[in-house]
Amino acid sequence: MGKFGKRLWKFASLRWLAFIVLIGMVWIRAMDFDQVTFLRQNVLFDQFQTFDNYEPPARHTAILDIDEASLAKVGQWPWSRYKIAVMIQILQQLGAKVVGFDMVFAENDRLSPTIYSQQNEQLPPEIAQALAKLPSTDAQLASVLKQSPVVLGGTTTYLQIDQKPENRPQGVRILEENGPGKTWLSLYPSLVHNNAEIEKAAPGFGVFNTDVSSDGVVRRVPALTRVGPPNEEKNQQVYASLGIEMLRLVHQSPGIIIRKETQVSGISSIRMRSKIREDKKVVIPTDEHGIMWVRFQEHNPAIYISAADIVAIDPTNQAKIQELYEKVNGKYVLVGTSAEGLKDIRATPLEAAVPGVEVHSNIIDMVENGDYLIRPSVANAVEMAIILLAGLILIAFVPNLSALTTVAFFVPLCAVLLGGSWYLFSYESLLVDGLTPAFALFILFVLLVYQKFAREQAQKKQVRGAFSQYLSPALVEQLAEDPSKLTLGGETRNMTFLFCDIRGFTPISESFKGDPQGLTRLINKFLTPMTDIIMGNHGTIDKYMGDCIMAFWNAPLDDPDHARHACESCLRMQSDLVFLNERLEVEAKEDGRPFIPIKIGIGVNTGECVVGNMGSEQRFDYSVLGDAVNLGARIEGQSKSYGVMNVIGELTMEEVKDFAILELDLIAVKGKDEAVRIFTMLGGPEMASDPGYKALYDETDNMIRAYRERRFQESQQHLDKCRELGPDLNVLWDDVYQPRLTEYLENPPPEDWDGVYRATSK
Repeated sequence: MGKFGKRLWKFASLRWLAFIVLIGMVWIRAMDFDQVTFLRQNVLFDQFQTFDNYEPPARHTAILDIDEASLAKVGQWPWSRYKIAVMIQILQQLGAKVVGFDMVFAENDRLSPTIYSQQNEQLPPEIAQALAKLPSTDAQLASVLKQSPVVLGGTTTYLQIDQKPENRPQGVRILEENGPGKTWLSLYPSLVHNNAEIEKAAPGFGVFNTDVSSDGVVRRVPALTRVGPPNEEKNQQVYASLGIEMLRLVHQSPGIIIRKETQVSGISSIRMRSKIREDKKVVIPTDEHGIMWVRFQEHNPAIYISAADIVAIDPTNQAKIQELYEKVNGKYVLVGTSAEGLKDIRATPLEAAVPGVEVHSNIIDMVENGDYLIRPSVANAVEMAIILLAGLILIAFVPNLSALTTVAFFVPLCAVLLGGSWYLFSYESLLVDGLTPAFALFILFVLLVYQKFAREQAQKKQVRGAFSQYLSPALVEQLAEDPSKLTLGGETRNMTFLFCDIRGFTPISESFKGDPQGLTRLINKFLTPMTDIIMGNHGTIDKYMGDCIMAFWNAPLDDPDHARHACESCLRMQSDLVFLNERLEVEAKEDGRPFIPIKIGIGVNTGECVVGNMGSEQRFDYSVLGDAVNLGARIEGQSKSYGVMNVIGELTMEEVKDFAILELDLIAVKGKDEAVRIFTMLGGPEMASDPGYKALYDETDNMIRAYRERRFQESQQHLDKCRELGPDLNVLWDDVYQPRLTEYLENPPPEDWDGVYRATSK
């Protein structure tokens, strides 16, 4: 697998669950479950209408309300058809454009003289005969209907009513543009309508069904509805809604055109010819099934007229007549009821309870004012595309961003979606759902953030587990909080290494020959404080090799002062060893065994190496590899040969020149041909300012310089002074340089001698 393949695999492995969730949310949106509809309609579009506080530029309707006062004054419902006829005539005289009934007169009038005489057997015969000769009230109403622009109402139903097509009222004339459109309309098997006598006389018939949502709120109304048996298109008829039919009569349109954008698409709008508009047409946008979104107004009692004021009008009360004229003249008048007992109360996005007739009033005002609410046919596709594209962007970027950046990225994204949705509603009257995509993206965002958090926590746990034995707790926490500082795969770094070994360990182990547990405890008592010193100075424990400690600095965390910290650890280990030996001596006396003090040798070197996970696929350790590491181990072994507690490399010395340091030699350690300068630390910066150290430093420097320049007699003189100034370094003076000078004074080396001492032991 190439680099690209590996990157692609890593990208997918971190995000596969998010991809699945994204596809699932796109599918849920495509299926448009009730929960999605709830978010879109109930939460978003309803709130838009509430916040918009729409006020129509003109009111085109009046509502004749059969209210409680009317029932109290005129009598219980249903009223005589004669009173209905009188009511229509008065409305016409007051200037109503058209009258629409949000009710059904399905039965013959029980108060008609003929029916009344037949149902009341106790009437005297002469009275019954006189009543039978009078015209029926249904006939009187039919006579008025023939002369008046009136739309009677009906309602569709899923109940199977034995109903022949010829017995149903005449449907509206339909023309289809860009292919068949009627099949896209909602289909009901049956229709509840008016009795035949008055229905045939009425100029118009409209259904007052509303598209009630699952929560009982009316938001949409079918502009056109089919009625008839399924799969029998020739026996199906199309009816306009009550408001649309009233508009058709007023605009004198012979029928309604169903328009589709293409042959295969659903309905986009319905159209009517108009003889009263300049553009000669009325265009009403709908969804693909011919359903209108209604722009609702707040309930306005001013457009309501109590039916009692019309039916029981006082012809002598001119002020009242003038008031009624101003309300009715030039208006679409809808006859409905707000009386509780007649149960025609509806909920809208703006009102919890309003008379159902007000829905049709809002439709008429919406059409006449041209203030439509439009749900574009491409809205569903656009919303799914937003979820998909924005979701892919989140999946691509969120796992790689910080928490603050992800929030700064996600919040504006949601603001754009919701703000754009509000803008389209307010300024373009378009219903585009920004909430559902925002909610879907929120779920995806939470998942991605949680996955990122869980992954980071697992990474921190892994880091803590991997480095808790090698680093101090403070450094482990730093590394856990920012694992990016760690390169586990391997990298080249400039680092400092420390090797510490117990000298003369064999005699010590022999003193514990019968107590191996005691030897283990001794080693632990030594390693524990030494480890604490290293880790307390930003060091990393690489490994323990018996009585030997290997440590390094500047990995996994950056440490610009790695050489200084290593040298400080070295000096601290030497000083703390004194206190450790004192404690061990007391314990040896208590145990009745001989005390052998612990002596150590320390090697410190600086250089480049490779650091990272070393090992096999089954097991690996975070470790270092390189020539500088090997040199550090070799110079630690030279500490015994030179009689010093520590030996440091030249690159280390360059980083701590303010320490008390003496050069030891120019040496080629075993296994290497290249010579290196080695040094020893006598103390820290405080010793470096001591006059005694400065004198010793100068004499040692002069001695070694003369030695390498083959001025052996002069070098001997400086060596003698070194013995006086540094008696603690007698091994260096007597066992290292004195034998060399004695030999070279008698047998000088050849002219090409380079002054390098080649070690024969590690």
